[in-house]
Amino acid sequence: MIRLKKCSLIWLTLLLLLIATAVNAAEKNFVEIDIYSVNDFHGHLRAEAADPGIAVLSGVINELMKQNPVGSLLLGGGDMFSGTIDANEYQGLPVVTAMNKMGFSANTAGNHIFDYPLDVIKRQAAAANFPILGANIVEAAGDRVAEPFKPYVMLQRNGLTIGILGLTTVETKGKASQFNLQKVKILPPEQIAQGYVDELRRQGVQIIVLLTHIGSSQGENNGITGEIVPILQKIHGVDAVVTGHSHLCVSGTYGDIPVIQAGCHGEAVGRINLLYSMAAQKVVSANSRVYKLSELPRVQDNAMERFLEPIFKNIDSKYNEILAVNSQVLTNDRNGESRVGDFFMDVLKNGFKADVALYNGGAIRDTLPSGRVTVRDLLKIFPFDSTIYTAEVKGSDLRQVLEHGIGNPDISRLRFSGLQISADIRREEGQRISSVTLSDGSTLADEKYYKVISNDFMFSGGDGFYSLQNARHLRDCGKDKTFFAFALRSLKMVDYPAHDERLQIKKQGVKNNEKQIFQIQRELCKGHQTS
Repeated sequence: MIRLKKCSLIWLTLLLLLIATAVNAAEKNFVEIDIYSVNDFHGHLRAEAADPGIAVLSGVINELMKQNPVGSLLLGGGDMFSGTIDANEYQGLPVVTAMNKMGFSANTAGNHIFDYPLDVIKRQAAAANFPILGANIVEAAGDRVAEPFKPYVMLQRNGLTIGILGLTTVETKGKASQFNLQKVKILPPEQIAQGYVDELRRQGVQIIVLLTHIGSSQGENNGITGEIVPILQKIHGVDAVVTGHSHLCVSGTYGDIPVIQAGCHGEAVGRINLLYSMAAQKVVSANSRVYKLSELPRVQDNAMERFLEPIFKNIDSKYNEILAVNSQVLTNDRNGESRVGDFFMDVLKNGFKADVALYNGGAIRDTLPSGRVTVRDLLKIFPFDSTIYTAEVKGSDLRQVLEHGIGNPDISRLRFSGLQISADIRREEGQRISSVTLSDGSTLADEKYYKVISNDFMFSGGDGFYSLQNARHLRDCGKDKTFFAFALRSLKMVDYPAHDERLQIKKQGVKNNEKQIFQIQRELCKGHQTS
């Protein structure tokens, strides 16, 4: 009996040892990797309005990455460095430094990186502790990836080699400064991506992440839609995809590949969780989630706050000058009515005695607040370094501008002054505009030339306004912000009506399926998890 008990104990001990060995083997056999991402930050360093600010963003990410400290990495999905006074004043370098402090492993180039000239981008890259990726950004005169961009980076996490391949949207060709693009060309991502994926595999990379500034969205049943889809259809061997550019919260799968996008302005953090099998030598499980910062406990990175404090103080002292007093808020809907856009287009047209003033809707980014209007308020509205030009534009070319800029779902609505327009935006481009009348009551004549004032982005064909490249007798009239600041100082008081009738659009309702899609995207921004 005693001998039996001794045998039982021995067998029990052996069994426990076998179980422990099996558990240890299982733990070694599977490796967990967490890919965190932020995209379209647009320089929103400061906590104001709905923006949490980068000190809170950094604090939250630090807490999230503690869950898997040896297996986590942080990636930027592009359009990080420009878009606010705080960023633009120092050519994006405060954002670069903040990202260094947060431990970003890579950032892909977005279209707005070309808000800066190439020499400035090179300075940003030199200051960054992470590479700026752009495999499809090549030299204008060749096929080599343009400096300072890199096609990919290989990282070590938790015993695995991870390849990060960077791609940017072909829309960069039409949504960035044409002057700053002169030395580069943007290749279709699908044209070069598979070659780099294969190259990474040959180098022994175990997990491949596409880090893209390419738009994604979600339709019914959470299916991935958008610009990224036809690219993914042509690429195989990818384990995870980070997207950007469309400013949406996206969390889902394309096939069995997790796809993520974390809104914009630091409002959210994306997470892709991968389980890699060492035995099978592949990812065997994947899920994704978007964390909305407004719904998480507030955690602030105090060291980041101390770094930013003197930057904010210097900028505030420089840009708090009061330019004018405004009687009521002038709103801005980039895809609808923009009374702030109407106001400044009227100011531009009248100031230069032009027939027509035009601005791309994406150049106007904020409202004009009621009460005291400061230089800071003006720069929030016009964050880009735009130069205004007058030119003579043929009526037929102007008509093409209107057809392209009103009712086009791919770009923000055109802003204009000096015209009365009737349009049916449900029609195809070329058939939308039913009538165009000028301020003097005359009808737009195709063969006549008109004095038009606009910005360098539009005259260079940005956002697809290619017909403006036919303009003649272009004259540089200086920076738009300088003129608008002068105009506000001169006016002192702004009392602009809330509505006018310069654009008459045939009414159309929103389809039920479109409402559902919008609701899905809003829900995803609340941090709902999908696998």
